[in-house]
Amino acid sequence: MNRPNPAQIERARRLLAHEGAAGSAERATTAAGRVYDRLHAHLAPLVGGAGVQLLFMRSAKLVQGEFASLAEVSGLEGSTKLRERLQTRTPALATESVVALFGAFFTLITTFIGERLTTQVLLGAWPTFEETAPEKTK
Repeated sequence: MNRPNPAQIERARRLLAHEGAAGSAERATTAAGRVYDRLHAHLAPLVGGAGVQLLFMRSAKLVQGEFASLAEVSGLEGSTKLRERLQTRTPALATESVVALFGAFFTLITTFIGERLTTQVLLGAWPTFEETAPEKTK
């Protein structure tokens, strides 16, 4: 995987908006932290805490060309380090950075555990988040 799947980018965009990411860099960073923490809590039983962290680190590496400072985020440091990296950005750049990061993460996790299980995990973490499964792209 070289690029995040466009459907997963859209999933990340909608999920972050659901968490209130729009409007300011502070809102984007807070939403990103909440998303990371919930994903970690709900995916760790399936792939292990270290597995979630490693997938997150790989996601940061995949989007580093567009958002260089995200590559420095260590999954072992979790949402706190992510928030620190995003706080120095403009609201638009903070939002786009985190959308790309979670889009890459969703692409990786979907490849690893499948679309159906990914959707179940997301609905478990966000029961009020309504979504349709992203369309498959070739």
